[in-house]
Amino acid sequence: RKALKKDLYPCRSGTQKCNVTQDGAFTCKRCRFDRFERILKEPSAREPQNDKTHERSSVLPDLPSITPSIIPSLGTGRPLLEKCAISYKMLSAMRRNSELNARPNPPHPAKINAGEYDILACTYGIILGSSRFLITGILDLAEMLFPEFTTFSREEQWKLAVRFYDRFFMFDACYRADKIYPDDMSKALGSYSAYMSVDVAENFFDDCPNQNNIEEAKRILVKFIEMVLPSLRIVIRRANLDESEFLALIILTFWFSDCLQMRDEIVKIGERYRQDVLKELQAHYREDLKLDDYALRIGELFTLIFNFD
Repeated sequence: RKALKKDLYPCRSGTQKCNVTQDGAFTCKRCRFDRFERILKEPSAREPQNDKTHERSSVLPDLPSITPSIIPSLGTGRPLLEKCAISYKMLSAMRRNSELNARPNPPHPAKINAGEYDILACTYGIILGSSRFLITGILDLAEMLFPEFTTFSREEQWKLAVRFYDRFFMFDACYRADKIYPDDMSKALGSYSAYMSVDVAENFFDDCPNQNNIEEAKRILVKFIEMVLPSLRIVIRRANLDESEFLALIILTFWFSDCLQMRDEIVKIGERYRQDVLKELQAHYREDLKLDDYALRIGELFTLIFNFD
């Protein structure tokens, strides 16, 4: 409003060189605005801050890092994998922030941002809330990653999101657990910020509103944890996915061929995305890994998806 009225703020000292206070602020508005204008005119202010983003992600070991090979501004010619990297990182940040701020005593926002928080034992209530955060985030991810998704009916969007959730939840939980708990194959992530293991079962249902048949529920939970979690952790460990493969699997899983019956237009869109991501993955094998024969590896990736039904 001041600029429109041509009535600029006067400099308090009359020098237009006011000092910065201890808290990092200028003592007068005129000098503060002049400084902002100078900063915005600097070339670095208009350039993507890829290096800073990469440095920041390295401070957050629980958040997926975006390696230089797939940062969009570098123009690798793999736009789908590049976009998926950004979308997945945003999904992960949303899950982390939502779960931690939903705790009875949430960590300070600065600690959340720095990755300084405890991974709790999972409970029924934690998983319930986390599932809502994740399915909401999946809808956002699909809109960002697949523009056509916004043209689908709400029912079609929901079917695709729920089917993807069914596979992605355990896939991501075991993939991240392999990085967080490399020496304990009995653990996985029950939510983004809580772990699941046999020792969790005893108190898992403490916050469940329905306390009927709790002992039977505990028994079934223990059996599931003992039989399923270690085997899925082993599958992920043996697969030894690199980042491009992990991102490609996100896209392939979303448009997996055995998904719910959808109209022909959606089926064709899914087929196109599968073909596009496979082309980018093949380019990764040829150009980055210098591989000539990668058909068997691609077959292993498709087989991996079936393990997370």
